[in-house]
Amino acid sequence: MSQEDQLKELAGLTWMKSRIPALDALVAFMPDGPRDQVIDDFSRGRSSRWYPEPGGHRVVILYETVEDYDATRFHVEKGAWDHGHCDLCGEHIPAMTLCWVTESGSYIILCEACHARVAEAAGTA
Repeated sequence: MSQEDQLKELAGLTWMKSRIPALDALVAFMPDGPRDQVIDDFSRGRSSRWYPEPGGHRVVILYETVEDYDATRFHVEKGAWDHGHCDLCGEHIPAMTLCWVTESGSYIILCEACHARVAEAAGTA
């Protein structure tokens, strides 16, 4: 889909201002070499971020609901899910930064600049 078509599609949605707080996350360390299958399997199908560190990766998984997890591999870290990404341009949106989210339907988050472009496409800028 072209960016122009994408803007037109987004212009048809209803948006509201938001500030996304830092959220709790499950955190583990995935060492280089043979992969830890428990960490690999648990991160699949969940919102996760993998940060390179010496000797492996810090794995951060959004902790949305209380669920069973392997406490020998994971620990809960308060506020570790500390940013979002604009669904149009990919811009890093730090926690509590003004952004725009859809009011209903699929959850879409936009940075200020992309929301301005969407508003212009909708003729509401």
